[in-house]
Amino acid sequence: MQYPSLESLRGLAALMVALIHSSFVVAVYPPLVEQASIFVDFFFILSGFVMALAYAEKIDQGLSFRTFTLLRFGRLYPLHLFMLLMWLPYILLKGYAHFEMGLGGDPFDKNSLSNFFANLFLINGMGATQTLSWNYPAWSISVEFFTYLVFFAFIGITPKDRKPLLYLLVSLFSYGLLYVQTGTSLLSADQFGFPRCVGGFFLGAFVFTQTQGQRLTLKPIASHSLESLVVLVTLVLVWQSHDAKVIQLATFASFALMIYVFTVQADGLFSALLTTAPLLFIGTLSYSIYMTHALVFIVIDNLAEYVLRMPTSEIYRAGMGWLQVFKTPYASLINLVALAVVIGLSYGTYTFIEKPWRTRFRHWAQAREPSSNLGQS
Repeated sequence: MQYPSLESLRGLAALMVALIHSSFVVAVYPPLVEQASIFVDFFFILSGFVMALAYAEKIDQGLSFRTFTLLRFGRLYPLHLFMLLMWLPYILLKGYAHFEMGLGGDPFDKNSLSNFFANLFLINGMGATQTLSWNYPAWSISVEFFTYLVFFAFIGITPKDRKPLLYLLVSLFSYGLLYVQTGTSLLSADQFGFPRCVGGFFLGAFVFTQTQGQRLTLKPIASHSLESLVVLVTLVLVWQSHDAKVIQLATFASFALMIYVFTVQADGLFSALLTTAPLLFIGTLSYSIYMTHALVFIVIDNLAEYVLRMPTSEIYRAGMGWLQVFKTPYASLINLVALAVVIGLSYGTYTFIEKPWRTRFRHWAQAREPSSNLGQS
């Protein structure tokens, strides 16, 4: 990315989302992790920023719908398809264990054939299913892909000088729609994920327009203070966002502010930390981490329940409802090992799935489009 701090922030958000899907909790679970579902909205906002950076001008200059769609499809779908196929043998084994051995519930209740095809055709987050299924984090990939199409159409029909205001209006309208459609939380995935994504995406695009030509030149102490303040405010809002729609909206705004701050200046301690090699590496793997972690954690869950016979209890998590969890003094260690496995697997999927297929789709798109018109994201 042109802004490496943002890449690292995306990687950290992916790790937080992975942890929220862990069933291993410590005696006092960190509140920040407890509310980590909201970091998906950081992805949406950052995605809008990146797409406006990479494509808004190119679409205005004549980038074709075919080329744009190929590029974005090639970025998202190959890994989505690979992980969906990885879930297939797992669900079949779960079905065998249920029907032949009497273990666990019927996995086909949620992971039905119709839901498989909804995932296959990338409509799993667009209201085509009644519940999240198969590689369930992929709901956000579905709504993001269709948001890309809305973005392309929007760019084509709006005057260039009015785009910033219209970005903001689309975001406010989408968030308003989400607010009135949902109950106590805006973090809807299976039913109202699309307006949630559109709201965040166009907010990110608006932030991009406000960063153009902007560069803050601050003294080191001022830069440290600004970065620390925006990070602290964001973490506090995330902490307090549990089933509180107004605070969730404020958290979305703080995500946007954070992106703005780390874009227009990069001289503070947090910027220095975020541009270190380990965090940049995690940022590079962020999409793979997001797409692979659920299968890793659910396999570990099955080992804990059916092999180790760990005791279970229930907890409530914002945006996820009541969940079965394992309480063990080794929870933190198990989570660290699981994250290490996720990162290792993600390095493999990034190297052998993401990069080569992104390159293939780019070549197919380039066949009919001048290379200068192709986005870099």
